[in-house]
Amino acid sequence: MSYLLHLRSFISVYRHNSISRAALALQLTQPAVSRHIKILEAHLQSQLFTRLPRGLAPTPAAIELERQAGPHLDALEAVIGSGAGQRDALAGVVHVGATSGFSRLLLSALSILSRHAIRLDLRAMPPPALVKSLVDRELDVAVTLARIPHKGVDYALLYEGRLQMVCAPTFRDRLPKSAAPKGLPLIDLQGPVPPLASFWREVFGSNAELPSAIVPDYQTALEAAAAGGGLAVMPECLCRPLLHAGQLIALPLPKRAPQFSLYLARGKGGSSVERVDLCCRQLADAARNW
Repeated sequence: MSYLLHLRSFISVYRHNSISRAALALQLTQPAVSRHIKILEAHLQSQLFTRLPRGLAPTPAAIELERQAGPHLDALEAVIGSGAGQRDALAGVVHVGATSGFSRLLLSALSILSRHAIRLDLRAMPPPALVKSLVDRELDVAVTLARIPHKGVDYALLYEGRLQMVCAPTFRDRLPKSAAPKGLPLIDLQGPVPPLASFWREVFGSNAELPSAIVPDYQTALEAAAAGGGLAVMPECLCRPLLHAGQLIALPLPKRAPQFSLYLARGKGGSSVERVDLCCRQLADAARNW
């Protein structure tokens, strides 16, 4: 049996975090896509997705399957194409900026661009540098945590979520039920407004102990926490896959976790370029399931 069709459905579900949106993108019925996933799961003898209140979460088996199969299917799609005229109209480079460790999330959201002969130039930089690069036309679009007012930049709310304090399961027995953790290593971020202090004051009503490690961005903090380096404040959309895989646990908090926002930023006055518009639509579509 050829599993190409089933893998195509799997990749679409993986990237949309939704059976219905994957089916719409593939122009298939939802039962057909669900059947393809079940056939793959039976063949691999592994569950690929777990159901969440909003969408689906990939299991470790799904993450590994996408890593191995995704690039090859993307290459096949690029060869086959969806029409030379459309590809020619979209072909080119889109320059995207990312803030503080969100690059991996954006790479996943924008993985389909290669099917349209669009090359992605993704750059990570702090919010002030993102604004300058947008104004200087070095970036087409940016995803940023900070909405820095500038007459040359337009912002749109892309995503709202909550922060979590997470750590490796090895710390489980040392965590208090709802009080501030004490005597445990803490991981904080570099920058003018590191998240640990404000999170601690808002949730626990006190000052945090000095961090044991200060790292460059959220992705590094995520990896350090999963490796047992300590407790880290993380956007839930970044740590959710590792939480569901059991590689991280979230601390019980005495009050509701604080929110954070991600903004989609574009320079004002530039002409509308179809590939940039497609990039923004894809980011907005993916953000609904983050």
